[in-house]
Amino acid sequence: MLKLVNKNQGNMYSMIGIDFGSQSIKAVAIKGRKGNFQIEQCAEIQTPKGAIMDYQIQNQEAVSKAVGQLLRNMGVKNRAVATSVSGSNVISKVIPVDNSIDSDEALQDFISRESDSIIPFASEEVSLDYEIIGPNLEDPQKNDVLISATKTQNIRDRATILAECGCDVKVIDLSVHAMGRAASALVPELAGTESRVCALVDIGAVTMTFGIMVNGEIVYSRLQSFGGDNYTQSIAHFYNVPYEEAEKMKVQERLPADAKHDVEPQHFSMLCNQIKRNLQLYASASNNTKVDLVVLTGGGSLIPNLADYLSNQIKKEVRHPDPLDTSPTLKTEVLKHGAKYMTALGLALRSFEPCQI
Repeated sequence: MLKLVNKNQGNMYSMIGIDFGSQSIKAVAIKGRKGNFQIEQCAEIQTPKGAIMDYQIQNQEAVSKAVGQLLRNMGVKNRAVATSVSGSNVISKVIPVDNSIDSDEALQDFISRESDSIIPFASEEVSLDYEIIGPNLEDPQKNDVLISATKTQNIRDRATILAECGCDVKVIDLSVHAMGRAASALVPELAGTESRVCALVDIGAVTMTFGIMVNGEIVYSRLQSFGGDNYTQSIAHFYNVPYEEAEKMKVQERLPADAKHDVEPQHFSMLCNQIKRNLQLYASASNNTKVDLVVLTGGGSLIPNLADYLSNQIKKEVRHPDPLDTSPTLKTEVLKHGAKYMTALGLALRSFEPCQI
């Protein structure tokens, strides 16, 4: 995982998780301890139009103002933050490494050589990190090592904005890993030594993140240009209303009754095909067709009956965990389910892991 350098090696920090999205910026603060936590506060604010595109920050000043207002809305004093990077400029790959390479220096040299063939960016533009995630299942003489990299500018932009808002950035992670951490915390079957193989499907506003988690670690991920906006556009087109009105109709669940027959089935079918395709691609890349269950997250997952539809179509168990189940008092008529806060929650859960150099 991508981590900023911390002066206090191995310390734990209570951190706010902040998730930068193209449609909204979300934050979660938690309390308690690992395995027994509650969401203390959560909030979101609309991303200024055009300020974040393909997860890249285009307008630092506008985003900085939005984050500052978000933190004021939350009303929490803590300013230690964990955030994440995502998008087409983020690379994450698991490679097998001979376990005879057992010193940090030797492993760093090996990763540095291998990264040249894995990462399609100039080395001077890249921030890279790696983590040994366990023995390779096919060759006991090797360990699987997760390599994560992104353009340094992505990290720098987020760190600068958060610093301007008075935050102390402790961790910069990958969004898909944060989702996996949140899923593990909310779905007990994903934790432990006999954990199940899980497909994560996070439906954002304009993209869908697909990941495979094995033994609690993300081993495969892809990003698709398909999200909740596709459904909003279908509503706008079918009912001949402006996009903004269609979005309100969707979010406020006030679509006409015939939407279940006219608009919803096509969107469900397209989404299902996207998931099936990603499962096939994972099977081809890994020679492993086993997936025990699917965890559905993101604001685009909140369409009623979507989880049941997908379960019937892909013939797998589909879970739709709600982060707000840990703190039911935060639920309102507007915020009935906290699926859109999964990434921010996963980032906040880094509070229970040492932040090491």
